[in-house]
Amino acid sequence: MTEAVQVVRTLTNDVAPELTMQTLLQLAGREIAAVHIRGYYPADIAAKVAHKAIDHPALGHYHKQLAGSVGRVYMPHIDTKWDPELTAKYHDAALPAIQDVRSMFHPYLSPVDRVRLELQELWPAGANLLRLRGRPCFVGAFRVFRPNTSELHPHSDAINQETDAPEIEGVVNQLVANIYLQVPDQGGNLLLWLREPTAEETRIILDVEGLDPATLEPPALEIHPDAGDLIIFSPRMLHAVTPGVDEYRVGAAAFIASKGPEQPLVFWS
Repeated sequence: MTEAVQVVRTLTNDVAPELTMQTLLQLAGREIAAVHIRGYYPADIAAKVAHKAIDHPALGHYHKQLAGSVGRVYMPHIDTKWDPELTAKYHDAALPAIQDVRSMFHPYLSPVDRVRLELQELWPAGANLLRLRGRPCFVGAFRVFRPNTSELHPHSDAINQETDAPEIEGVVNQLVANIYLQVPDQGGNLLLWLREPTAEETRIILDVEGLDPATLEPPALEIHPDAGDLIIFSPRMLHAVTPGVDEYRVGAAAFIASKGPEQPLVFWS
């Protein structure tokens, strides 16, 4: 690493097994690496919705080169690409998309709605749906990894690299909540480096959405989730997903921005 001055590390690589106000504050403050709750959502319900996501008519792909193998149901904000027409399309579809995703779990509470409610209750200032320039954002995207081919190369995510809307001013950290609906027995692992990319690494990520793993040190953590698990971590730090063997890997996801404990968290996808 030639630009170590830009590296930001967590104080520990601890993974908390429960979601509480303390563990949420520790995670947002980068005192722990992740929260990983086993069996957060019933695996049988998750499996049924995973099949719906795989066959969903709105299933598309991320637009950047090294993320293009991964499917996603409904446009995520990153795919607005700073384009005013795509941005308008994203916001126009946000609430109908939320309702559609919610309906796929009916009559049960969707896992993303559960996360939203629990974080609203646990975070000192509550939590809300993100609005950019006053328009609601979509939250609850499905990510579909095809067997043996789909993967996410080491990358990071930051809302300020996608928009200059005034509502993101003051964001100090970004989290992502992943609820796993279907996971292969082998592969589909989450890799965490526990550091932010350097300036040069960020340039590459913004261009192609991924780094060559051979150029990096080994990840600090490798986690194999099970169906029904919830994992929350900071996507501003480098992370990746390995290819799954012979089975689809399907999850529901929500980004979460923090401006500190005195301000509400906000959600989007």
